Amino acid sequence: MVRAAYDLFSVHGYFGTTISAIAKEAGVAVPTIYYTFGTKAALLGESLGAAIVGFDRWRKPSPHPQIDELLPWHGWWREFESSPTSHAAFDIFFTHGVGILERVAPLVATLHGAAGDPEAAEVVMISEQRRLESYRESVRVIGGRPGGLRPGLTSKKATDILVVLFSADFYRSIRAGRGWSARRTAAFLRELLSAQLLQD
Repeated sequence: MVRAAYDLFSVHGYFGTTISAIAKEAGVAVPTIYYTFGTKAALLGESLGAAIVGFDRWRKPSPHPQIDELLPWHGWWREFESSPTSHAAFDIFFTHGVGILERVAPLVATLHGAAGDPEAAEVVMISEQRRLESYRESVRVIGGRPGGLRPGLTSKKATDILVVLFSADFYRSIRAGRGWSARRTAAFLRELLSAQLLQD
């Protein structure tokens, strides 16, 4: 059901996707959707969460989870935390992070369009808050490893750089807006971010 919702939201947007269409795509009855998720906005949140973590790893979080509860859902997070150097940590973070952007980018227009629904707008706001918190924690890990951040770069500035440049919006503007391949986009972002964040 979550994958069906993701596929339809990606093509038709938030208001263009109906619960009936999601149920038909998923091969379930409409009441099953409502019983399982409650509202379309909640299903949008589930779709976004699954795109971030991966459809095979996603499960509904507890109410109001802390970021340290959510981050280990990424199968690569523990390896990232134990990286021996800042460059090694960055490589893990970037490799898996760009995969997340590739999955979330198709939902960008849907997330912007959902602003007209207060419940859906709150889903988007919470997701953005979590992204900020996760990037802040990622910068802490990268900056705390031997090599550290680029001289003169504070953790706050590094987080700001990630929030702006390592976003689904920016990624989509390159992939869909300029028609670049995923490989070319990833290579460009890796070069850009490593130069901005890391020592040579």
